[in-house]
Amino acid sequence: MFREGGASEEEIIALETCYNITLPNDYREFLHKFGFVAWFGDYVCGLVEENARLSKSCNVYRKTDYYRDFYNRAEFQSVPTDGVIINQYDGGGYYFLFSQESERAGEVGLFLTETYGQEVSKFNTFIDYLSFLINDTPDPESVDVDYDKIMDIIED
Repeated sequence: MFREGGASEEEIIALETCYNITLPNDYREFLHKFGFVAWFGDYVCGLVEENARLSKSCNVYRKTDYYRDFYNRAEFQSVPTDGVIINQYDGGGYYFLFSQESERAGEVGLFLTETYGQEVSKFNTFIDYLSFLINDTPDPESVDVDYDKIMDIIED
């Protein structure tokens, strides 16, 4: 399932303006072409029509705002501000797409609840992330987790 006709340039600019970011070109093209996608229980968030069936689960605004609120606690690492949430991780966590302003422009990171919001793996591009969802390749790259920080949280 996807949005017939994709998202308009005005809607994409509004998303960028809302979060004060510039989206990577490959995600912008995805939004233009599809708006969002959903299939067999998985999805990639994007710009969904307001009254569409999947407007709650696949809306990039809703996901980004939800996870920023959820992780806004002392024990969790905050959600980065230089990008948007493009999917949730069913084990607890989210996939974050870094904006063009970030040192990590265009990368997609997986941040887990069980690591108190720390990143555990990444994809180099949004296209790599999509390919992984569809073809199960390439594998994500591991990211160093600060286990001492986790132990400090648990011990407190």
